[in-house]
Amino acid sequence: MRDPKILLNLARPRESHDPVDTAKRALRDGVDGVGFADSPRLFPDPVLTAARVLGATDAALSGPCVIGLGLHHPSVVAQSCATLAEQFPGRTLTAVARGESSLRNEGVPVPSLREYRGQLESLRARLGELAPASGPVLGAGSGPRTIAATAHALGGVLLDVGVSTSVVERAVETARAAASDVRCWLFLRAVVTSDDDQAQRAAAPILGSCAMRLVQSPDWYQLNPQTVPRVAVVATAHDYRKHGTAGAAGEREPDPAADALIRDRFLLTGAASDIEARLRPLADLGIEGVVLAGATGGIEANLAVTVAAVRAGLAPTRGDPAANTGRRRA
Repeated sequence: MRDPKILLNLARPRESHDPVDTAKRALRDGVDGVGFADSPRLFPDPVLTAARVLGATDAALSGPCVIGLGLHHPSVVAQSCATLAEQFPGRTLTAVARGESSLRNEGVPVPSLREYRGQLESLRARLGELAPASGPVLGAGSGPRTIAATAHALGGVLLDVGVSTSVVERAVETARAAASDVRCWLFLRAVVTSDDDQAQRAAAPILGSCAMRLVQSPDWYQLNPQTVPRVAVVATAHDYRKHGTAGAAGEREPDPAADALIRDRFLLTGAASDIEARLRPLADLGIEGVVLAGATGGIEANLAVTVAAVRAGLAPTRGDPAANTGRRRA
């Protein structure tokens, strides 16, 4: 079993950085590659930006992560990603999703799960025709129905299910029940922090989007029904036009208990050793790769130590009795 690949998903406004320079710094800090988020209101084109990075760096992988099929026809996505794969063989990754936040920003209806399943099937078929040897092709999934549909239709899932061990394990089981040979990647919000204030700042740009996932599938995330309305307030207040910035939290009354619950379910913070210990129970699940959320506050400033902690936590332990013993202690 190989160590998972680690990518940093760069989700910063188009005017705030040069993507090539940022990618080079991230690679020096230990990631294997970089992905680029898709939102026409917020970010540059993810495929064109990935092409720039692949041409100017030695990144092992780069590509759109994630690109919304609700805004881009599957044939167009397949054409763009196949062209990227032809130019940089063996070095591309494609991750797609419904693109709910981008769709809301543009006033476009979110496709039903049935419609989305059809989009995934079209994408996979077209990519098979255009770029059969392309790199990983993944579909993001947060709830059980989306995970199962994505695994069956696409053969690769980017599991955006938070950091609770039991939920991640069930997500992997759900994906493999739908397709035994599915490629499982993990979308991870993690950053090394030194105190609770830093942890709160890390969560601020993304907390509402995490809350939305809890509200949409409360049973899946084992959320107490009495807590759902309080988490829903956090989700509703989130401003997706400012996603990835401190201003995304919107206007709402402070609720420290609800905020702490959401952080605990979806964000890894604290010392590097804390992050490593939280990830150890997942080490032998066969996770092929990890995408670190670039919208997490402070991630780029603390990237090297965070990447090292994630690598240590997810390093496979099978065949290593000492490692397995340490895992039981954690």
